[in-house]
Amino acid sequence: MRDQGRLVEWFDDKGYGFIQPNDSKKGRVFLHIKDFAKQGPRPIVGCALDYQVILDEKGRYKAQKVVYLKASQAVKSRHASSTSNVVKMKKKMQPMQMLCIGYILLLAVLTLSGLFSGIFLLFISLMNAATYWFYMQDKEAAQLNKQRVPENSLHLLAFLGGWPAAWLAQQRLRHKTQKQPFRKIYFCTIAFNILLILWLVSPLNRFSI
Repeated sequence: MRDQGRLVEWFDDKGYGFIQPNDSKKGRVFLHIKDFAKQGPRPIVGCALDYQVILDEKGRYKAQKVVYLKASQAVKSRHASSTSNVVKMKKKMQPMQMLCIGYILLLAVLTLSGLFSGIFLLFISLMNAATYWFYMQDKEAAQLNKQRVPENSLHLLAFLGGWPAAWLAQQRLRHKTQKQPFRKIYFCTIAFNILLILWLVSPLNRFSI
């Protein structure tokens, strides 16, 4: 599959960098100097590129058969992508925003009503802070080809109440937004966390939170 984007980071001494696709929902793509279709000028940050996307043995997106785009081609593609992103944000992001806000308000109401203690609310806040931090670490590790944060750890943090911060990190950092198995499990952690909250406030729960 071919795609288009712009070079947003380039280490000329090492001969590699990262492309940000025109579709901002997609994660950055790794680019090596040897993967250009033909020799040409050294790439500079901001140049528009057309490339083939593959998934390498390390599970990261990599560009191959890369060619430079003319300015007219890049503008057209960027405009089309921008329009598409607006539509997607209205259709997909708004429900998640409402869910996150509703979740936070629910926890606040349950705490004020005495069903949850302030310590429990503090625990949820710490889980969200930790979740966002671990997403940042995993994003950086992916870019620098270092040891990644285990996906099970990210899912556990989401299940323990950090899923709003996980969603925010996915959107802000453009990380884990295309990996379908991860996304499916992530949405399952949201469902299980909400079920856990409902169980904690139900008569079936005999523990004091």
